[in-house]
Amino acid sequence: MELNHTAFGQHSMEIRTETVCDRIKTPTSPEDWRKIANEFYQRWNYPCCVGAVDGKHIAIKQPDDSGSEYFNYKHFFSVILLDVVDANYKFIYVDVGAPGRAGDAGVFNESTINRALLDNSINLPPPVPLEGIAESNISYHLVGDDAFSLQMTMMKPYPHRNLDKKKRIFNYHLSRVRRVVENLFGILGNRFRVFLTPINLNPDKVTNLILAACCLHNYMVDKNKHTYLNVLDVETGESHEIAVGVWRYDKQLIGIQPAQGRNATNDAKRQRELLTSYFSSEYGAVPWQEKLLGLE
Repeated sequence: MELNHTAFGQHSMEIRTETVCDRIKTPTSPEDWRKIANEFYQRWNYPCCVGAVDGKHIAIKQPDDSGSEYFNYKHFFSVILLDVVDANYKFIYVDVGAPGRAGDAGVFNESTINRALLDNSINLPPPVPLEGIAESNISYHLVGDDAFSLQMTMMKPYPHRNLDKKKRIFNYHLSRVRRVVENLFGILGNRFRVFLTPINLNPDKVTNLILAACCLHNYMVDKNKHTYLNVLDVETGESHEIAVGVWRYDKQLIGIQPAQGRNATNDAKRQRELLTSYFSSEYGAVPWQEKLLGLE
């Protein structure tokens, strides 16, 4: 399926933002990617993460003469916002406007950011070893949920069936770092209430509206990083249990459809296994993880 959508970022692929919104920039150098990864590690104890990725359906009124093109798997009309977020709740890449029926991870698989990750035209740093884990060589990567395919450049959780202790711990660490992108969608909906009800504009205008909101969000974060803190999920006390942000009481944007039909490579599975071992080791564990998960 050919997708009619617009990607915004700034790297060696054909991504156009400089003249439209200079607030959304995808890093182009190993040093910039390392900076993002270091911020994720400092805040969320997760190594080699260069962004959290997610996609949401933005509800719209059915466009004229569109048939089922914008009708998604949740049975409403939408366009898709796919984005990558850094540790500071800022967009570093957005892909907007794919019709709702394209609501699986094919939007990501066909995106310029995915192609750039796979051929490393955006200059990720070389793989690095994990402290205390023998023969580990971990690629810098994004983190996503079940909607995405496991790759060397994309880590996702284990399926939630019959998980052993180490896999549950890995899933906890992944979900903890992914909370950044979940909260960013919450911030966006809390700030721009238009996203909480179907938008009565044609898809091109909806795309422009979404892009404007993403740019304004990054602008506000740059001007005052603390303006959004009152709506976020927060970890409380020594137990690090989650106190949910106020945005979760709003009607939620709907996530994209889980991926199907793409098998993970052995290298990608091995990388997830190495990270799993790391988070259960003295080097990668956080003190509260077993108690929080009821594993003590």
